[in-house]
Amino acid sequence: MNKDFPRILTLLRTEKGLSQKQVANDLNISQGLLSHYENGKRECNLDLLVRIAKYFDVSCDYLLGTTSMPISIKKIAKPKQKNKSISKALSEQHNKINHALEIFNSVIESYQNPELIQYSDSILSLSMYSLFRSAFVANSKNDKNNFSVNKESISPAFALLSSSFERKLEGMKINAPKTSFMKLYNEFPLEYKALNDIIVFSEEYIKKLDD
Repeated sequence: MNKDFPRILTLLRTEKGLSQKQVANDLNISQGLLSHYENGKRECNLDLLVRIAKYFDVSCDYLLGTTSMPISIKKIAKPKQKNKSISKALSEQHNKINHALEIFNSVIESYQNPELIQYSDSILSLSMYSLFRSAFVANSKNDKNNFSVNKESISPAFALLSSSFERKLEGMKINAPKTSFMKLYNEFPLEYKALNDIIVFSEEYIKKLDD
């Protein structure tokens, strides 16, 4: 039985301010059956799953929790006019992260260990999850129930992943050739500034916390 369907179905209904009775009537099913679906006591058949998806204007994949995209990319409306200064700042942020990642990836690739890629992907994903979650729930009108874990669990999870990554590196026999910041600068002349900015900011910030 799909564990995400009951939560997402309930979330969609409550977000739209609809009662179980109203949704059940619209779908031509009993309120009791809808309640069973929302409580995870009954499994929805394919025909009804499609009807529910159309009713809430979401994809079946979203209802089943296999994607976080509620609707097809083709149906997404064009964005409204953006603030140019904010757009510029976000574009610069995007470029900085991508440039730094390009250098990081080159270092990791030289170690020839797929597990390191998995660890780094997990750490980056968790970082992005934490940032997005904080930004999303900051708006009191947004539903916090989109997230199924307590926010207090994020920091321990991040610390565990980071320490596991470090232990993996410490226990490895690395046969990659020696590198240096100067060598990285020569290899990535356009991208190096982004990495250097991140290093300088991070170390200055950590030093302030230590003082």
